Parts: sequence; C-alpha cells; structure tokens
Amino acid sequence: MLNPSAAHSEFASEAPFFGALMQHLMQGTMIPKVQVERSIGPIIGFFLEEALKVKLGANLVMLSPEFPILKSRLAEQGNKQSTNIDWLMLNLDAPELLLVELKTTDTTFREEQAQIYEKLQEAIASRGSAAFLLDDLLEIRDASQESGKYGVMLNLLKAACEVDSEVELRERLGQCKRARVIYLAPKVSQPRNWRPTDQGWEWISFGDLPLTLDGHNFPNQWPVLREHLAALDEDTRNKRNGEEMFVAGTKNYREQLKFAPLLERSRREGAAMVVSLQNWRTVLPTMTLQQLEAKTFKYDLADGGEGKKDPNNWISGDQFLAHVLTLQP
Repeated sequence: MLNPSAAHSEFASEAPFFGALMQHLMQGTMIPKVQVERSIGPIIGFFLEEALKVKLGANLVMLSPEFPILKSRLAEQGNKQSTNIDWLMLNLDAPELLLVELKTTDTTFREEQAQIYEKLQEAIASRGSAAFLLDDLLEIRDASQESGKYGVMLNLLKAACEVDSEVELRERLGQCKRARVIYLAPKVSQPRNWRPTDQGWEWISFGDLPLTLDGHNFPNQWPVLREHLAALDEDTRNKRNGEEMFVAGTKNYREQLKFAPLLERSRREGAAMVVSLQNWRTVLPTMTLQQLEAKTFKYDLADGGEGKKDPNNWISGDQFLAHVLTLQP
C-alpha cells in the first residue's frame, strides 16, 4: 500500500507524462501521411461524453465509437459494406441520437461525407425511429469475419441503454425520432454554407469545449488535452507551409534564431525580448532539451516589436531562459 507522499508523487507525475504524450502525438500535424485523427481520437473519446454534457447542457451517454451503418441503407446498393460514425451518442433528455464526427485539420472536411450523415438523419426522421440501426448492425455482424467484435459493440449498446436484450435495445432506439449531427473540428475549417442548427447540425470547435471537466474521473488531464486541441482551431495549410508570415499586413517577428543564439540573446535581453512558441504555457513544460535544441524560434522585442502577438504564443526571454536552465545538467 502506498503511503500518502508516494501516492501524491505518483499522481503528480501523471500530468507531465500526459503533456509529453500529447506533444508527441501533435507533432504528427507536421508529418506527411500521419493521421492525427486516428492517433488522438481514442483520447478525445475518453473525455467526449463528459465534455459534450457540459457543452450542450444535456444528459448524454456514449453508445459506441466507430458505429457502422450500411451504405446500402443510404445508397440502395444492396451490399453489406459499411461506413462508420466516429461516435454514436444518446441524448437521454430528448431522446435523440448524436452523430459525432471528428476532424483535426482544415483540409479534411468532405461534403460527400456530410451528405451521408444528412441521409441517415433524414432516414431516422422519416421513420420516426432509429431502430433500423440495430438491424443494420446485426446484418453487418452476420456478414463479417470478425463477428465477435460486433458482439462486443452490441453489448456496449445494451449497457449504455441499460437493457438486457436485443428486443429492449430495439425499443430504446425506436424512441429516438431524430438525430443531431455534430462536427468536432477546427474553427477555421467550418464551411461557409454550414447547415443551420435548427435543422440538427452543430459545429463545435476545440476552443468551444469547456475549460474544466470536474465530473470526469481524470479532470487534471483534460486542460492539457484541450489546450493542444485548441491550437488546431487556427492551424491552416498556409501556416503549416510557412506561408502566413504576416499579421494585419505586417510581419510579426524580427528574425528567426536557432536555439543556441536564442539562448545567448535571452541571457542578454531577458524580459526585453519575446520568443514565439505556440501555447507555451502548456507545451513548454512537456518539451525536452533535445526538442528545444532542434527548433528554430521567432524572436522579437517585447516593446516596439513587429505586428500583433497573441500572449498565449509568445513567452518573454527571461521566462524562456529560466525554464531552459531547469533542463540543463
């Protein structure tokens, strides 16, 4: 049995680990072919039920991640191929289904995919029931070589709906007469012709998510995750390609420096200078000395510098130096 001090030490080590893990995963945004949605999707899903409860002010329950729906149900193709909903959730207050789709970049929204959700939404509304989703799941299961996995998904649905049989589950889904489509995605990627909220469509950017999740079993990890996700809200292809060098018509830094000369400049100028590091309050504590040494940083004067600056993305030279000194042997 752990004594109190050891237990506290173990708990305190969790946040730095999680921050370092998120920093590692988010590096994938700058690596070709890495699909960040896949790497961080399960982590988001771990917090999603509580996050949307707080955001929407509704009594929600997670039914299943990667819930399959028959393509033939939507396109009348007569086959057993399926497409997946990132997360299927149930609003117990309505009742209604929530079809939640995750996007992490400004380049991955596809109107064709949105139309699939729209057709599914219309199918539920026209039938006045979502019970056919269970029939589809059973068809997909029976045609799959991984039927056991679909059996697990079926058990997840029963547990979430607090029923014991497929008959009761069908009745519960039959009570859902409508579905709401929710895109959880960067703010910059929202299409101009986005469907209206009163038609059951909602776009939630990462910065719209609650700051805290006191009701979650691991509330201390959520702010770290949210901070990394919020950084995606303004992350555009142009920024990733280094093409957005100007803010409000002017360059917002004086010069770019490698780590060694930047550190020397920090020793000389201290608080009179600033260093660019996106979401530095969260990101900097998770970075190793080797990661810092590999970066090129934007530098500017604290007073009279170039352009506009977000204080969340610029740290003073003395603070930067103080942190680096804690990492050096």
